[in-house]
Amino acid sequence: METKVYAADVDQLKDEDLFRRLYQSVLPERREKTDRMVFGKDKRLSLGAGALLEWALREEGLKDFRLTTTANGKPCLAHPGGIYFNLSHSGTRVMCALSDQEIGCDVEQVTEIDLKIARQFFSDEENRALMTCQDKDRRKDLFFRFWTLKESFIKAAGVGLLLPLDQFSIIIDHDRILVRQNLDDRTYYFKEFDLSDGYKYAVCSVDKPVDFLRFSYRKTYYEQK
Repeated sequence: METKVYAADVDQLKDEDLFRRLYQSVLPERREKTDRMVFGKDKRLSLGAGALLEWALREEGLKDFRLTTTANGKPCLAHPGGIYFNLSHSGTRVMCALSDQEIGCDVEQVTEIDLKIARQFFSDEENRALMTCQDKDRRKDLFFRFWTLKESFIKAAGVGLLLPLDQFSIIIDHDRILVRQNLDDRTYYFKEFDLSDGYKYAVCSVDKPVDFLRFSYRKTYYEQK
């Protein structure tokens, strides 16, 4: 199975009729999760992420499936059958990664940065790299590269918030991206996407590199439900 990454813009779901039709098409668990959200933005992100996942799974031929979580709270298929997934959302974007290996993904909207966040959550090594960037735009770009890569790593590792973000380091060496960590002896591989849409996207896989990765930016996905 090739690794596939999908993304969509949930701003379309401000259309109440479109939202309602998509809401009726997803699993009951996703409807319940969406109902628990208070704000319209969060409802759209919840529904959009769930619908994108369900669409991707059906593309792989799965007709009946049930979702559960690992002991560390990571969402997964109750009967994976060799299929792993991960979800992320930010701003108005939702992202889904599907693979035959453990996978993590993250999308972040690029905004102005607060270096206090870096000092709190980034490793000393990452903070030093940030401080060497004299250009403000380059520093912001590096900040969000670190953030998405770190998030994708902890999600691929399956540990979530059990591993503090400052306890491992992302090393960006030209075209190579490595992680310096003491969690396990597995090898982690990274892939980034820059679609020039105001967001950063990153994927992390475990023990084998992604040989083929298809990214589908499905702006009109919800129209096809």
